[in-house]
Amino acid sequence: MPVGGRVAGKSGVVGRVGEGHGVARINEDIIWMTICVGIIILVLISLALCYILHEKCKKRKGSWERA
Repeated sequence: MPVGGRVAGKSGVVGRVGEGHGVARINEDIIWMTICVGIIILVLISLALCYILHEKCKKRKGSWERA
């Protein structure tokens, strides 16, 4: 009986194969998660750029009204 050691097939990817998930399925999940995170980052960057442009236009409009 091993104490404190690793037991073969009970950790990592090997353990998941026995649960009905193949390595290809895990890789596919990682790819889809990466794509989703990338899309979320692009949306957030786009919102930030729109906000910056909105603030610039608001400042420009304010300077015209004062003149």
